[in-house]
Amino acid sequence: MSSGHAHDQAHDHAHDHGGDPDDPDAALHSDDCETVLAKVYEFLDHEIEHADGDRIRAHLAACEPCLETFDAEQALKSLVARCCGGDVAPDHLRLKVMAKITRTQVTLRES
Repeated sequence: MSSGHAHDQAHDHAHDHGGDPDDPDAALHSDDCETVLAKVYEFLDHEIEHADGDRIRAHLAACEPCLETFDAEQALKSLVARCCGGDVAPDHLRLKVMAKITRTQVTLRES
């Protein structure tokens, strides 16, 4: 799943925290929101470093708009898992994806 939806919502509520857009603290908070929401799926999938997870949890506890977005993304992920959880990719597709992953890993190692 892409975090594009969550990322767009970070921009939508960046100024909902009250305060002056020229206030450096408001800008810092907005950057925090964008960072948190860009990593929401990694966080939901437990694919994030422990320290980053702690920062995200702390931010969600303090930022209602991000918490609302997180809750919506979590509900969407649960719905998709419930509705599509039993689907199995065809063998030819799985082999194609695995080959692409292997090529990407080789390319990254050579870089």
